[in-house]
Amino acid sequence: MLRKICPVCGRETDILIEGVCPDCYRLTHRIIEAPNEVNVLMCYGCGAYFINGRWSKGIKGLERLISSKIRVKGIVDEMNIRVFRDEAKIKVKGKASELIPSSYDEEYTVKLTFKKDLCPSCRAELMEKEEAIIQLRLIGGDVGEFKVKVMDIVRMTLAKGEDRGRVIKVEDVNGGFDIKVTNQRLARSIALNVHRELPSFMQETSKVVGYRGDKRIEKRSISIHLIGLSKGDVVNISGVNYLVKSLHRDHVDLIKLSDGSLVSVKYGKLMQAKLSQVKDYSVSCSDGKVVISVNGLHYTLNNVNLICPQ
Repeated sequence: MLRKICPVCGRETDILIEGVCPDCYRLTHRIIEAPNEVNVLMCYGCGAYFINGRWSKGIKGLERLISSKIRVKGIVDEMNIRVFRDEAKIKVKGKASELIPSSYDEEYTVKLTFKKDLCPSCRAELMEKEEAIIQLRLIGGDVGEFKVKVMDIVRMTLAKGEDRGRVIKVEDVNGGFDIKVTNQRLARSIALNVHRELPSFMQETSKVVGYRGDKRIEKRSISIHLIGLSKGDVVNISGVNYLVKSLHRDHVDLIKLSDGSLVSVKYGKLMQAKLSQVKDYSVSCSDGKVVISVNGLHYTLNNVNLICPQ
């Protein structure tokens, strides 16, 4: 085979790419084209970055931003982007032309220039702009215990970062607590997660609080009644005593102590009933029978194994 001479370096070569050898071609042609500098808008409140029209947290968002600025010129086999404070390192494996026999590595450095501002969530938090409120009230049980469970769900929802917004304040009120939120979508995500995880009844309402031009401004209220009852509790509903048999997602099964009949009550109905938890009662078990004593009244139930051991 007739070998060729590279006019730039003078070496013999089997391949000429645009008139020069592969090594000389690599000197003037890179695998990708990356900017020397990228400007990034960063929230100084929460550290989120404004990426492709929306605010997002984490280094992955910055990596996506830098990736969107890269123009592929040759053939890329692998590419890795790592962010270190005020610069990003890009490592690429590939080749500038398909005529080059084998792949090789290239490195690029991109300077990151940060401009700081407040994202809408932090700005709203700073102004205490409340767009939604989640009102949590407890039917039976201990408020403090359920508050811990609810706040764990709130933290997990915020950690996912799927909905922009922030919790402004958690405020204790009689019979429960309120969670004030800067974003209606986030409030609904929190409420739905609480409703899915804990026995509860949920209602949602909106109220017009003003106008911005032709746009109506609404404040959303989400009411969640948490069912703080447990299997084996004794409750009084409208003057009648019941034993809690089992709890489900949307209803509770009760045993009427006066006649042993089974009653299923939707949480929405339970919320409207005059319910109180009986604290002072005793239970005794004998020969498969359960005797429950409440305020001097004795109720005998058969085949009830949720209290007495087998």
